[in-house]
Amino acid sequence: MLRQQKINQFPVVILLLVCLYVTVVVGCAPQDQKATESTTETTTPQEVIKPAEDTEKTEPEAKPMIEPANAIAVIETAKGNIEFEFYATDAPKASKNFITNASRGYYRGEKFHNVDPLFIQAGYTYSNEKLPIETSEHPLEKGTVLMITEEGSNLADGDEFMICKEAIELDEDWTILGKVTKGLEVLDSIAQDDKIVNITIRERSTE
Repeated sequence: MLRQQKINQFPVVILLLVCLYVTVVVGCAPQDQKATESTTETTTPQEVIKPAEDTEKTEPEAKPMIEPANAIAVIETAKGNIEFEFYATDAPKASKNFITNASRGYYRGEKFHNVDPLFIQAGYTYSNEKLPIETSEHPLEKGTVLMITEEGSNLADGDEFMICKEAIELDEDWTILGKVTKGLEVLDSIAQDDKIVNITIRERSTE
């Protein structure tokens, strides 16, 4: 009788174990899902928010051109410097043109391609710039700086200049650009094909 009772209880035990297993599986499933979601959230790369880059790059401000009335041109050579001031009132266009060309480095490395007992001449290559002649009454004496005039025209060669080594006389009109204030002894020592190291422009007030 006892054996029969035990046999009858066996299905009940099996049923209880199945119910317990189902309960455990169902109860763990949400936790596994949460754990999976948590793992996914933690392993997903987060978007890094960077500050917007400034697309407009600020260029350094260009230095304003020194006014010809306050400017001194410094012709640098291996034999020394020649400095001249501008006749800004009488030759405003030629003065501004020369200052602009010098500021751009156009005369750097150019030669004195014409050296005469009366003058020296230089300029910069690859240019054909023309300017109207600006006449004045300044004497053509030693140290006078002139723009080269095109023969038979009323135009000056905007890239060519000469400096008088002696007092000279000219039949045609010329633009008298300025006058040497320092370096007359250097002017006398310049030989054919000597080079201009550079021409810089400084303010007269820095003297």
